[in-house]
This record gives sequence, C-alpha cells and structure tokens, in this order.
Amino acid sequence: MPVVSTGRFIVEPRFARVAAAIGDPTRALMLARLLDGRYYTATDLAEHAGVAASTASQHLKLLVDERLARVRAQGRHRYFMLADGNVAQALEALLRVADGVLPESARWHAPAMRGLRHARSCYGHLAGELGVQLCQAFVQRDWVRVNENNGQDYLLTSAGTAGLRSLDLPAGAGPDMQRKRMLYACVDWSERRDHFAGPLAVAILGAFIERGWLKRNADSRALNVTQTGRSKLAALLER
Repeated sequence: MPVVSTGRFIVEPRFARVAAAIGDPTRALMLARLLDGRYYTATDLAEHAGVAASTASQHLKLLVDERLARVRAQGRHRYFMLADGNVAQALEALLRVADGVLPESARWHAPAMRGLRHARSCYGHLAGELGVQLCQAFVQRDWVRVNENNGQDYLLTSAGTAGLRSLDLPAGAGPDMQRKRMLYACVDWSERRDHFAGPLAVAILGAFIERGWLKRNADSRALNVTQTGRSKLAALLER
C-alpha cells in the first residue's frame, strides 16, 4: 500500500480503509445501530440493515478486522459492539458533518427526530438535549471542573462526589473506573455542545435506566423520559 509523507512522519493511509468500511450503506446502518452502546447479534444487525444473515456476517467481519467493532462469544451466540469510545466519537463527528454546520438543521424539526434530539444513548452515555443539560448543570454546580492540562477531561470535585452520593448515583467508586478517564467531553451530534462520555457517564445513565427515569426505545437510540424521570431529572438539572 502506498504511503503518505507528512513532514517528519511517514504514515500508512489506513484511514482510507476505515473510511471505506464506514462508507458502505449497509455497514453504516450497522454502526449507527451499535452507537447506543449495546451488544447485538448478527441476526439483529442483519434485520436492522435489511440484509441476509450471510451478507451481514461478511460486513461484520470487515468491521471487526478494521477494528471498528468487536465481538464477544457467549455460549452459542456472538455479540457485536463498537470497538471503543474513539469509534463512537468518530461516528458522531461524521453525523455532525453530514448534517451541515448549523445545529438547528431541518433534520431536528422532523417529528421522527424529536425524540432522538431530546434524549438518546451515545455509546452508553446520555446525549441530546438532556445530556448537554446534565453536563452544564454539573459544571455550574461545581460538581465537575475542566482539566486544564488537556481541556477535554472533566474532573469530579469533592462537591460532585458528595452530590452524586447524596442522590445515590455512581460517584466514580471502584478500581476499574479509577484507572480510566472517568468523564470527558463528547461534542453532541444535535446540540454541538459537550455532553459527558466515559465510564462514569455510562454508570450514571445505567442508574437512570435502572431507576426507571429513562426507558430505552426498541427501534432507535432514543430514550423516553418517564413520569418519575421528569420530576427527578428536573431537580437534578436545576442550576
């Protein structure tokens, strides 16, 4: 394969293969489905993309080979998920590019898109208007502060730890979470502002769903706010 010279570095243009892998319409549909952070079988993804199981298997093999997806074997089943958060962020960025530069594009005024805009899952964390509002509320409450070393990570403050614990929400406990970047910025597809990503963000969304504040939508990444969730989230988002 040819190489591209970039000054002091010589880089193999693997991005061309990755772009081609994402650009296929069937694989793009599969990747969009995987953006909600859950595992799906090849049958699930074949049905979502409207292709035969054998065709889906070929596409999924390529996605795994290009490290865009990963697979977990469990019993007789194989489950697929996005490879990591970097892939999720890249896909969200492509969605923003596809929609144009204006956050108030016509797409978001369509009735079918309003639920996605209000609240959706993005690789296991809360996105959309609610996700952005949560990020802003935590900043204004001084529950988190931007890491000045990189301008992208959010650091949980002592007030944030106490606040989350007072609500019986995850507060970054556990050795696995402590070894990782707990919270970091992810530019929201619809809002063009930060929502939280990272293992703590995933744990918080998991708590919202477990408590019945939010419910997953079987057909999309949209999250439905329950009656209980409306009051609980309104109190949490007060600034």
